[in-house]
Amino acid sequence: MPDSVLAITRIHGIAGRRDELRSLMRATEQAVAQEAGCRTYRFAAMLDDPDEYVHVQEWTDETVWKAHQVSPAFRDYQRALFELLARPSDMEIHRGAQTTKPEPSGLPDPRAVD
Repeated sequence: MPDSVLAITRIHGIAGRRDELRSLMRATEQAVAQEAGCRTYRFAAMLDDPDEYVHVQEWTDETVWKAHQVSPAFRDYQRALFELLARPSDMEIHRGAQTTKPEPSGLPDPRAVD
């Protein structure tokens, strides 16, 4: 089984361009969600700074990850992004076949048990 790819990016937006950046992020989420092999592609604003974001993307394998990197949706995002950033983004890429979901440490949520 090929290794999945998980990329986590910290994005540093410009406060005066917040609405433009968020609009770009929404449009990119919608476009990329349609790409083959995309498991997750989400942007989220940080609670203590609305101009700092975390971008999480997960791909089924390296091949689809690389295809995304040259896709029209990614190209359009990259072109529009440059002038909306206070400084370059920071990305980490994780590759691996194993995903673990921890067991709950307390009593089950009563909403989940029927």
